[in-house]
Amino acid sequence: MTNTTDAIHTDNLGKRYGKRTVVENVSLRVPRGTFYAFLGPNGAGKSTVIRCLTGLIAPSEGRATVAGCDVSSDPVTLKARIGIVSEDIALYEKLGAGEFLEWAGQMRGLTRSESARRTAELLTLLDLSADADRLIAEYSLGMKKKTALAFALLHAPAVLFLDEPFNGVDALSVRTLCAVLTELTRNRGITVFFTSHVLETVERLADRAAVIRNGAIIAEGNLSELMTNASGASLEETFAALIGATAKPDLSPKSLDWF
Repeated sequence: MTNTTDAIHTDNLGKRYGKRTVVENVSLRVPRGTFYAFLGPNGAGKSTVIRCLTGLIAPSEGRATVAGCDVSSDPVTLKARIGIVSEDIALYEKLGAGEFLEWAGQMRGLTRSESARRTAELLTLLDLSADADRLIAEYSLGMKKKTALAFALLHAPAVLFLDEPFNGVDALSVRTLCAVLTELTRNRGITVFFTSHVLETVERLADRAAVIRNGAIIAEGNLSELMTNASGASLEETFAALIGATAKPDLSPKSLDWF
């Protein structure tokens, strides 16, 4: 099933919990070096798919290959080749970012000197150097997400998974994150697979996208194709049309008449 040009390849991937089907028949091909957006409303199955692709949970059916590894039969190698930034960030908050990242690099098998070198470069790149010795517990959400991204990049992963990386992040941090992620995909060959509800940012960054609703893929392609096929002037309009949310709120004089 694997094409060597694909960073991610799934065939009929599915996940069930008892009799409840959460995801079914998800088939995706993500070429290497692609900035790939995985879109859908809340509860559509986005995070479940990411958990299957990163080896955090086992799929109930189908197959998936990520960075050349079968996610079910070779999970150890898989985890060495990917980076993950989840929506719920878990960091050692009683350490400074510098100390945490240097330790994390050594846990990944880097020498002390190489871990220190990569840590210094990432802290500079993500505009965290001035706060490297502050406890992570004192960081803003944007700073924590940048630290989590640095952690995910330390071992030079082939594929980077980001679950809502811009949620709750200030504009300057979003700008920094976007610049770094664009550099990684355009010039370093890393594949980024991410979910986000910030569609304006998705439209600016993504090469391709898939839309999932009720656990099934309903559209996939490059952004211009998706918008043309859905007759959307923007990605937001396209997304609304695809998920059947074209109706606007009732703003007639009778609505909110208690104001």
